[in-house]
Formats: sequence, C-alpha cells, structure tokens
Amino acid sequence: MAILMFGYGGGMMGNYGYGMGYGGMFLGLLFWIIIIVVAYLLIKSLIDHNKTRNSEGKSALDIAKERYARGEITKEEFEEIKGRLV
Repeated sequence: MAILMFGYGGGMMGNYGYGMGYGGMFLGLLFWIIIIVVAYLLIKSLIDHNKTRNSEGKSALDIAKERYARGEITKEEFEEIKGRLV
C-alpha cells in the first residue's frame, strides 16, 4: 500500500534523497556565520558603550578639586594628588 501512495524508492522525498545537498549545507553555514557576526557586533557595541560612558565622567583631578573644596583633604594631600596626576 505504501508503495502505491508514495511511489517506488524513496517515500515522500521521491528520488531526491534524505538531505538538502549542498544548498542546505550552504544555508546552514550562512546561518551560523550570521549568528556569529551578530553576536560579535552586540558584544562590541556593549564594550564601546561602556567605554564612552566611563569617559564622560569626571577626571580624577576634578574629583580631587571637589574633595579639597569640601574640606575632605588638606592642601598638602591635594598638591600630592595633583602632582601624581599631572
């Protein structure tokens, strides 16, 4: 009965076999290349975003000036910090 339904020698696929051949291999390879490129770009974007976020903050000298202005450090400590930074 199955021979009459699907024909002889391959079921529903006929004589095309079980796989998709080289076209399927190419599509599979292309799929993984796209996944890897997207993952790379996402990670690169996150790293670049963190770099720009950190560079927008205050410099160490600005923080030392603010601490000196608030009286948290003495003039000698401020001069020492300034000497190390500049």
